Amino acid sequence: MQPYIHQFANFLRVHMDSISIGLVATLLIIYGGHINAYFKKITRSLPFLGRFALFVLLCSAGYAFLSSQAVKLLKMLLRGQADLPLIGIIAAAFVLLAFCARSGKDV
Repeated sequence: MQPYIHQFANFLRVHMDSISIGLVATLLIIYGGHINAYFKKITRSLPFLGRFALFVLLCSAGYAFLSSQAVKLLKMLLRGQADLPLIGIIAAAFVLLAFCARSGKDV
């Protein structure tokens, strides 16, 4: 059984970029609305053009920076795992995200 686990873990390592992007993108999809609502709440006192400019900045630069750094950090964390923990962490992360999406009525 050990060779199959090692082979599957190596398959996951080869596709670590896509896995990390998928996890981070899913998190941003699930919680992006909450982030935007909080951002709207804290910028409520600004004039419309200021709020609009900050929202564009948040969406264009903020989410891009956040996702790029989160993907880098996640890849670094996952690459340091042994075979079986790597498989478990990735599977648990996707299952947990599915439950978060379901509880948030996104599914």
